Amino acid sequence: MNVLHALTEKKYRGMALLHFENEKPLQGLLGEVDWKLAGVFTRLVREGTLTGKKNEMSYVPVKWNEETFHFLIVGNGQTDPSTKRPTLTADQLELVQTKITQLQLADILIEGMSEWN
Repeated sequence: MNVLHALTEKKYRGMALLHFENEKPLQGLLGEVDWKLAGVFTRLVREGTLTGKKNEMSYVPVKWNEETFHFLIVGNGQTDPSTKRPTLTADQLELVQTKITQLQLADILIEGMSEWN
């Protein structure tokens, strides 16, 4: 199942995705979703709204096909492209889960904890 299919078929209403300071263009699941949504996250990076700094967390609601999808973009600092892509730390996961609860979101895919990783 691809990411867009999971969103359109309402399997997920949103996603928590990792963003690294030194990944340009965007990579991983964030890059795939960005490509499918016509560069919405790339625009936010270019504007300086998303930096990828360690533990930065941004809530980005995206309207697509008359529906709103919810994205939590979690900064994870620098990454070494020659190594395996890092995942959320336990502390970051706790922050993501807290934010999901605060925003009263349901059916959120968390990068590193799904079939896409």
